[in-house]
Amino acid sequence: MYLNATLSQIYVTLHYMNQEFEAILKQAGQSITRPRRAIFAALAEADTPLKNGEIAARVPLIDRASVYRTLELFSTLGITTTTIRGWTPFTELSEPFKPHHHHMICERCGHAEEIASDTLEDVLTLIANRHTFALKSHTVELAGICKACQQTTGSS
Repeated sequence: MYLNATLSQIYVTLHYMNQEFEAILKQAGQSITRPRRAIFAALAEADTPLKNGEIAARVPLIDRASVYRTLELFSTLGITTTTIRGWTPFTELSEPFKPHHHHMICERCGHAEEIASDTLEDVLTLIANRHTFALKSHTVELAGICKACQQTTGSS
């Protein structure tokens, strides 16, 4: 997530994210607790969307039930976005904590890569406008075979 950033840029980003996180909780009348901060931090450090069990594993001092309740609250408040792959929910921070993006997911190895495309956004807006549809949000996931798996198996 922070490969090309300086330490001061990382600090400013994390500071802003924490301020925004606390403001959302306060506005909803929710307490800012250590478990909520820890779960938020685990999500902020993740480079890809995580399964709920993976999130729980990253905060071992918080019981699993609390993790699941917190994730449900975060989803309700718009702090996180959850997408379903197969039968499995994957959770990540939503806007304003991460830039708007979509995913390409390898059907063989499960690798997920974030993609951002102004062209895709323009096409989705155009489609919505043609149908006189007030687009509020959207999720796009591309499923296929990643380059590494194509090279390993020799197929596409």
